[in-house]
Amino acid sequence: MEKQIFTLRHLLYLVAIAGIFALYTGCDLAGDSDSGGMPEIEGVRHIHPDSAATMQLEKVGPGETFVITGRNLKSATKVFFNGIEASFNPVLVTNTNMIVTIPGNMPFGTLDPEAEEMNTIKLESSYGEIVFQFPILPPMPNIQHINKEFAESGETLTITGNYLYLVTEVTFPGGIVSADFESSDDGSYMTVTVPDGITEEGFVNVTTSSGTTYNSYRNMFNNTTGIFVNFDDKNPFTPWGDTPVVTNDVEGIEPVDGNYLHWHLTDIPAGLWWSQELATPMEAETDWPDIDPNTDLENLVLRFEMNIPDGLNSGWIKFNFNWNFEYDWNPFVTRNDERITIQTDGWETFTIPLEVLYDLGATTYADIAVNMHMFYVNPDTGVPVDELSVAYDNFRIVQIN
Repeated sequence: MEKQIFTLRHLLYLVAIAGIFALYTGCDLAGDSDSGGMPEIEGVRHIHPDSAATMQLEKVGPGETFVITGRNLKSATKVFFNGIEASFNPVLVTNTNMIVTIPGNMPFGTLDPEAEEMNTIKLESSYGEIVFQFPILPPMPNIQHINKEFAESGETLTITGNYLYLVTEVTFPGGIVSADFESSDDGSYMTVTVPDGITEEGFVNVTTSSGTTYNSYRNMFNNTTGIFVNFDDKNPFTPWGDTPVVTNDVEGIEPVDGNYLHWHLTDIPAGLWWSQELATPMEAETDWPDIDPNTDLENLVLRFEMNIPDGLNSGWIKFNFNWNFEYDWNPFVTRNDERITIQTDGWETFTIPLEVLYDLGATTYADIAVNMHMFYVNPDTGVPVDELSVAYDNFRIVQIN
């Protein structure tokens, strides 16, 4: 059945292309017998010209299929976009219309945005070549995560997302711009040096040839919105013993600002249910963010800073809300059940969508905004841990919608 559906879809696609091609050739038969001469490009338009108003395109991007219009197009033997050669089907070419598709894997990350072949369509033929200036750009950039929301001046920030290439500018709160950045070849991440002079809360935004990222919780920077535990003036921690400790002077862990919580324990076996040295009850009065109690948890995330200087590759961190809704956060095992070691470069930002509590019966903010507790568990499926050293700070709940 799947094979039949697959075949039918492709058949319908071919029929559609054939119909569109017939539309173009029907208007082109009178002059199609003579294909001699230098090809000329007059414009670029949609493959479905529903109306004259929507026919012309202003730009095209990877994977798009469209029509080049002009003269003597049947004489073209090669077509290039941004200097990258693309294949085409000669059957879908007349003297005045050429149906083509831009390669979906165009390597924008390795292209020089200042090169003369950028934003050009070039046709080669036995009569010579023609170059047509036309914007060929990736989609607008988007940011999925920045690794250090509270990074200091001079630190390197890693931004992950999509289409993070052809970058022209990275802007921080207050309109402060960093000129020191570098993108990966595939546009999935980039690094940027945090500039001097940032004093405001806000967002990090990336501008490329295709546009600028939009503001969301994913690219907040220096933003204290929603903080309910910072171990300074907001510290509901009620220890059950001498450890863990709230401090600011553990060797190798500089504070974000003020105090932080430090977990430390050695010789942890697999099968440890929990340890008082790592138990973090927060039963004192908590300054919860001012959020509508009826807000659905799918619209909220828990964010916090962690510093894991020596790495950690086993265990669960239990987040317990209201002594009732408990989530086992296990970032050390991937979806493919591969064990990885998480070691941060100083303080890094982590995010947990609170909709993970749905299965436990919590659905709204009112269900959890009572108290929060944290525990470390190293289950039988884990591995022994020689030494655990983890610091936490700036727990916050942020609305995403």
